[in-house]
Amino acid sequence: MIGKMRTIYLKVKQNGFFRKISVDMAFLAAHKIIRLPKYYFEEGLFLSHKNKSEGSSIEEYYLTRDKIKNEDNDFYYFKLPFKIEEITDISV
Repeated sequence: MIGKMRTIYLKVKQNGFFRKISVDMAFLAAHKIIRLPKYYFEEGLFLSHKNKSEGSSIEEYYLTRDKIKNEDNDFYYFKLPFKIEEITDISV
C-alpha cells in the first residue's frame, strides 16, 4: 500500500504541449495495475519513472497496445513494471 496517497498522471505530447490524464489511484494502489478508460487511450501515453539501475536517471514508460494485460467493455488494464514510488512528475 502507498504510504501517502498522491495524484499520478499519464502524459501525452501533442503539438508541442503536454496533456495529462489522471490515473485511478484507488485501483492502482489496490491492484498495482493501471485501469484506463478506453476513450482516454491514445498512442504516445507515458509515465515518467526513475531508472532503478541508473539511480537518478528518468525514463518514460509508454502505454502501448502490446502492454495491455486485460480489457473489458470500458477499460484497458496495464500492469505496472516498477514500484509506484518510482513514478516521477507527481502533481502537488
